[in-house]
Amino acid sequence: MKELDRLRWKFMLYNMLIVTAVIGVTFCAAALLVKQRGRQEVAAVLSQAAEENAAEALIFELSSPVRVPYFSVVVQTDGSVKLQEGVYNSFPNQEFLEQVALMGMEESREQGALEDYSLRYLRVPSPEGYLIAFADTSYEEAMIDEMLVNGGIVCCVIWLGFLVLSYFFARWAVRPVADAMQHQRQFVADASHELKTPLTIITANAELLKDRCQGMAPEIDKWLDNVNQECVQMRHLVESLLMLARSDAAKKNHTDWEFFDFSDLLTEEILTFEPVFFQLGKILDYEICDSVRVRGSLKQLRQVIKILLDNAAKYSKETGQTEVRLELCGRKRICLWVKSEGNEIPKEQRTAIFRRFYRGDASRSSQDSYGLGLAIAQAIIKNHRGTMGVEWDGRRNCFYLKLKGEKTEKGRKRENRIPFVNKMV
Repeated sequence: MKELDRLRWKFMLYNMLIVTAVIGVTFCAAALLVKQRGRQEVAAVLSQAAEENAAEALIFELSSPVRVPYFSVVVQTDGSVKLQEGVYNSFPNQEFLEQVALMGMEESREQGALEDYSLRYLRVPSPEGYLIAFADTSYEEAMIDEMLVNGGIVCCVIWLGFLVLSYFFARWAVRPVADAMQHQRQFVADASHELKTPLTIITANAELLKDRCQGMAPEIDKWLDNVNQECVQMRHLVESLLMLARSDAAKKNHTDWEFFDFSDLLTEEILTFEPVFFQLGKILDYEICDSVRVRGSLKQLRQVIKILLDNAAKYSKETGQTEVRLELCGRKRICLWVKSEGNEIPKEQRTAIFRRFYRGDASRSSQDSYGLGLAIAQAIIKNHRGTMGVEWDGRRNCFYLKLKGEKTEKGRKRENRIPFVNKMV
């Protein structure tokens, strides 16, 4: 059931979107907190190093572990650079001190970062000139990188775990819907089968009654005609419901499938409908690619062709033209077009008209139609792994179906023969 598969995948999609959003927000918040914590720690070390008598305070605190390495320099008024006390892995040489001190003095801001050296600085005035404190940010960067890598791996593992859980949870959640749909379809099939026999008896008795009582009074004739008409329509509805139920049940049962000439089948049905179009004063034109073979149920595909041609005969405009075209649309695909002149089917209804019991506006509704024909046709085509739809080319409603099929070798070798049969009524 494709409907249940779509429902299951939608459930999984929405569930995983929520899980992804939660994991993403949590991961980003944790990364921001770690980054903010590292910056606060660096800022605290810089502020402490830049205070007056900082050297004494820092020397006093060497007994306690310092997480952020730092050092400070004094740039005197004559331009010379002097190293102050600090906690660093290895105190840099004089050339390095002069280079970073020069860069710290050239910066317009009193506090910033030297990205090339992984250092943050704080510049404050001092009696001797300027005191510049530097803190090493490589620890902060390494901590953030490690957190991103490990956190990303953990988040991916959690996401995959939720994906597996969502798959099984979706199957469990959709199971009651599947059971309900199965019971509903079984009920429709059973009810239609049980109604078929009494409807047949009622229709036969109504016809006999009409033969016996016809002409007795105008009112009696009218009542009998109404009874017969309703019986025929009700029998047509029951047969349509039975066909839908059989189509649903036959989705995995292809015992009646065979290879046959789809061109011959289409030509046969078109010749059957020619008198119908002639009586309605409409034109039927067709072009059929010769020797096209498909594999499927001949009975079901015949029903699809009948539905499309009947639909064109009913809803095309007066004296309108209907064109039927069978052509190849790929290496192993065929396409059947039924294009009829009539009122345009709105875009919002081009999908809805294939729903069961859907009846659109008044122009596409009739008293003897229950909105099941196109639904039956689409169900049969989907069962044959094909597609069916409708388009508008500017003046015609173009129904199409695409199936797996091919032109036989015999048909390809007919070079001196016109590849299309064209007939107009």
